[in-house]
Amino acid sequence: MSDFTQNGVICTLPRLNETHLEPLDTQLLPRLAADSPISLILPCHAPDLERPALQHICQQLAGARWLTRVLVPVNGLPLAELPALTRRLSAQLPGKVSVFSTDEPALRSLLSAAAGRSDASLLPGKGLNVWAALGILHAARIHGSYVFQDADVLSFQRSTLARLCLAVAEPNLGFDFAKMYYSRVTDRLYGRVSRLFLAPLLQSLIQVAGHHPLLDFLQSFRYPLSGECALRASLASSLPVWEGWALEIGMLAEVFRRLEPERVCQVDGGTGYDHKHQPAEAGLHPMCVQISETLLGQLSTEGCRVDSAFRQTLIRAQTRHAAEAARRSAALAFLNAIPCALEAEKLAAKGFAATLRATAPEGLPEAPLALPSWDSVEKAAPTFCHRWQLFSRLLQAVFTLGKFSRTSQGTESKPQMTERHNWW
Repeated sequence: MSDFTQNGVICTLPRLNETHLEPLDTQLLPRLAADSPISLILPCHAPDLERPALQHICQQLAGARWLTRVLVPVNGLPLAELPALTRRLSAQLPGKVSVFSTDEPALRSLLSAAAGRSDASLLPGKGLNVWAALGILHAARIHGSYVFQDADVLSFQRSTLARLCLAVAEPNLGFDFAKMYYSRVTDRLYGRVSRLFLAPLLQSLIQVAGHHPLLDFLQSFRYPLSGECALRASLASSLPVWEGWALEIGMLAEVFRRLEPERVCQVDGGTGYDHKHQPAEAGLHPMCVQISETLLGQLSTEGCRVDSAFRQTLIRAQTRHAAEAARRSAALAFLNAIPCALEAEKLAAKGFAATLRATAPEGLPEAPLALPSWDSVEKAAPTFCHRWQLFSRLLQAVFTLGKFSRTSQGTESKPQMTERHNWW
């Protein structure tokens, strides 16, 4: 039986009907997008650009008539390779396409000024990429809804993204923010940080601090760390964007402060959602540290006293809940005939729990930095002219990156303004 039980404080929209996907994709969503455009942000790291996942995503999106524009912010790519990448993705993706690098010095200088921080303090990666794309959309006054899609999903299906967009694009539903959830399982159970760290951490925090509204809100999400979400443009402009691995949990905490729970939903993305996977030591332990730092910092902002005594009690509770999470994961795998090494799961859960000790042994943890909302950047400008000078320079820098082409001899030709890039 399909699970349509509504638990928690937000609305859960499971996948119950497969026959509606084709008319949703070809009729309903294009009609909605004609009145309220849908803009896709597809942040990429340089290694993503040559992986099969991105090529598959581009092939799936090619027929998405409901996408008005696609922004592809990139980091880690040599700037000399940007024109070729722009031509390639502009030919593959639908709508009006903008490809730009957040490593480009002039753009970084503008982003540094907008953030009120030194260039060296800006952390390269997804958070900065997303923030820059939101700044472009804000400055251009692009209304409608925005959707984020990770670029490393091997199992991506356009219809899944369409359902996520529909939750926000259909005004009668009354949602301003939609988060995707899915099962991280292929030949084994994945999603270790969610299963073995964040879920036990939320349980432990509720046990120690009680049912705080923020904790109840976060615990309502079946996959709080998913990178896929859709939101209204007005909400996006009001949100700070967290750097590093704090992006998703930080965004949910900010959504909690700005929206009533009935304006928030989560949409079923199906099973077998296959991201790239990282070794626990190399990638997941630092992720746990940043998530816990951010979450405890958000609780402190909400008025909770996060001191040494609180932390020590939390560590003990987390150790117990993490061990139980490993046991439940093993049971889930056994009932579905999926390989699962219980001792390895227990060891991973124990290692994740130990990262709580790495986040400032005494006092409040130091949370990752947040980049300011674009509404606040605009309001902070001392004069109207100065404010719009900053935004126009930002747009001009990004536009320039996308409009140069290279000849067969490798030299730059004269700038060519194409209709595809002329959407400011």
